[in-house]
Formats: sequence, C-alpha cells, structure tokens
Amino acid sequence: MVNVMRVEDHIILFLSLWAILSALLSPSVDIFLTLLLIGSLICLEVADFFINKKSKEILKSIVYILIIIFAFIVVKKVYEILVK
Repeated sequence: MVNVMRVEDHIILFLSLWAILSALLSPSVDIFLTLLLIGSLICLEVADFFINKKSKEILKSIVYILIIIFAFIVVKKVYEILVK
C-alpha cells in the first residue's frame, strides 16, 4: 500500500518547516512575522488550484492576519524613523 500525502499535508509541512527555520534564524519578532507572511503568501499562490475551498479560506485568513500585523510593523518602523 502506497501512502500518498495530500496537497494540504504538503502545505502544512512546508509552513511548519518555514516557521521553525524562520524562528531559529530571525533576530527579531518583526522579521519572523514578515518571513511567516512571505511563506504563507508563497503557499497560497502555489497551492491555489490544488486545495479545496475550506483550506483556501483558512490560509487566506492567516494571510490577512499577518498582513495586518505587517502593517503595524511598518507603521512602528516609520514612526521610529520620524522620531529620530
């Protein structure tokens, strides 16, 4: 019997490895969250046609949350630059 991984399983595996590597290699939380956003966007773009609608909506929700966090990071960095 051959065990075949579904596309959703590959996405979960990729995002997990991406998050672990990003956490280990990034010097700050801001960079970690930015890298997590990049990995999520890559998964959403590559797997768009291969995953079902429910999985796609969950992944989009994660991306939206990370985009909001990224916007706060950008505003914080711009504020730090303007204060100096």
